[in-house]
Amino acid sequence: MGKGRTLIRGTLLLAASGLALRGIGVLFQTFLAGRIGAEGMGLLQLVLTVGGFAGTLASSGVRVAALQLTARAFGRGDRRAFSAAVTGCLRYALAVSCTVGCGLIALAGPISRHLLLEPRTARALRVMGLLLPFGSLYGVLRSSFTACGRVRELVAVELAERVLCVSVTCGLLRLAGSSPGRVCTAVILGSFGCTGLSFFLLHALLRRRLPERAAPLKREVTRLCGPLALNDYLRSGLGALEQFLIPYGLSRSGSRSEALAAYGTVSAMVFPVMMFPSEILFALSELMVSELSRTLAAGDDRRLRELVKRSLRDTVCFAAGIAALLYCCSDVLGSVLFHSSRVGYYLRIFSPMVLFLYLDAMVDGLQKGLGQQLYLVRCNSFTNVIDVVGLYTLLPGFGLAGYVFTYACSHLVNLFLSLRRLLLVAA
Repeated sequence: MGKGRTLIRGTLLLAASGLALRGIGVLFQTFLAGRIGAEGMGLLQLVLTVGGFAGTLASSGVRVAALQLTARAFGRGDRRAFSAAVTGCLRYALAVSCTVGCGLIALAGPISRHLLLEPRTARALRVMGLLLPFGSLYGVLRSSFTACGRVRELVAVELAERVLCVSVTCGLLRLAGSSPGRVCTAVILGSFGCTGLSFFLLHALLRRRLPERAAPLKREVTRLCGPLALNDYLRSGLGALEQFLIPYGLSRSGSRSEALAAYGTVSAMVFPVMMFPSEILFALSELMVSELSRTLAAGDDRRLRELVKRSLRDTVCFAAGIAALLYCCSDVLGSVLFHSSRVGYYLRIFSPMVLFLYLDAMVDGLQKGLGQQLYLVRCNSFTNVIDVVGLYTLLPGFGLAGYVFTYACSHLVNLFLSLRRLLLVAA
């Protein structure tokens, strides 16, 4: 019972924090949309897509590895092993992220010209490469705080960081003017710079409570990060390719400006609203990774099955309610948040997908907790290939309808394969 209350309390804290953070993000997206328009939002989303892939390369699976290693050490009450796991993961993250950051700085020009077809994004990519290590290091400490149950401190730091991020970014936007390229640079500088401050604060809090020093883990970190990194590389790389194909494919059926506007509307306005409530599930999923790791190590099969069953049941009920709410309120949300009936129209089209998007996110988290990373590599790679082929084939002829069809089919296939595997492993 005590474990259940701890899990519920941690979930509620992370969920409340996630909802607050995502709410601030949606409001900030609303502000940006009014400032630079749908085309500018599309340009920013291209930069963030490159940043997402670069961030995946920079972390190389170390966030989930840190969560599992520190959860095991904390579950045994071994403070030295906990310290060794944190130190090993931080060193791994620093080495990999610095290498990736330097590569991004060197390749910013070619990426902006030949891949994004937008030379205006080069400066933002260079700034991102310079600050990239902070995101990877922060991810390790965030996982460590989650694993040892220090959710309250984590929530306080994240809320302070987000408020500071929005404030600093708004100040930088005043200096950036109306140029979309300079606006992208200001957003990247504000976001990644404040993440660096959060890392230093979390590091100070962790070291104050954990004075023991131990030789950092090396072999264990590298061995665990290998399959995790492979899964992340493939999924993020194919995901980034999907994002690049959307404006490219749409532009083949219309103008480049209209394609960026449609891309910005869906990816930067519709999806943030649609996925806003999912923070509750992401919080539970993140905690379940450490909880399932501890339960699996203890050999408590009964509790493991109960955790999986309850997580799936609650996710389905939650997703169904959110899908119905978004469908009924789509026009109101589009009008109130973005003053756009087009946003409401797209939100109504995508809202039924909440049912399987939310469930798929939970299933992936549960599988990570059960050590099924290699299967996730195969499953996610297969469905991402379906996405890429479908977008490349259907977008030029069918426009956004081709995107909706491809997106729905690939994610349904992913959910079917992942859920089937989860039920077999947890049986």
